[in-house]
Amino acid sequence: MTTGSGTITPLTAASLYASVAEFKAYARITSTDASDDTVLSDILDGASRLIDAETRHTFYARTDTREYDVPDDGTLYLDDDLLTITTLTNGDAEVLTTSDYYLKPNNEYPKYAIAFKDASTKAWEEDSSGNSEQVISVAGTWGYSATAPTDIKEACLQIASYYYHKRFGEGENTEADVVAGGVVITARDIPASAKAILMNYQRLA
Repeated sequence: MTTGSGTITPLTAASLYASVAEFKAYARITSTDASDDTVLSDILDGASRLIDAETRHTFYARTDTREYDVPDDGTLYLDDDLLTITTLTNGDAEVLTTSDYYLKPNNEYPKYAIAFKDASTKAWEEDSSGNSEQVISVAGTWGYSATAPTDIKEACLQIASYYYHKRFGEGENTEADVVAGGVVITARDIPASAKAILMNYQRLA
């Protein structure tokens, strides 16, 4: 079985699926207080991470290196959405080049697999000790897309706006979920229209 592991780079403003300025315009927020902007950024981050969890995709470019087992056949299936490869290292520590492999699917992003070209003489290799687990390294840029599609941005704004108004008890009888580390937004905070958008992106396997 092919498995992957990696360490994702820390989240940045690029991981927010809408900006604070866009959120203010959408929710008709007129405050110019910098501390309020921090809260709004936290809410957008909570909404963005909920979208990640619900779809099992991320909609921003992440630099990461992931490790995989030697596959049973000629195709290496990835456990995350791939945008570009920086370095592909075989189990025997050889750095493979694009003359040897191609990415699947053709003409579409993100990519989900790596296969050798028919003309290549290469094959997936174990390491020098005969180990086959997590010996293939894929360094690159990962994510469903480098920036959030328009409808994902809309879903983020809807979720964030719902949560923002809930904080003030508008239309809700329950209190907001807040932990020491910041804002927590859960699946019950997804408006029906936003949920319909996310269903179009949900990873099936």
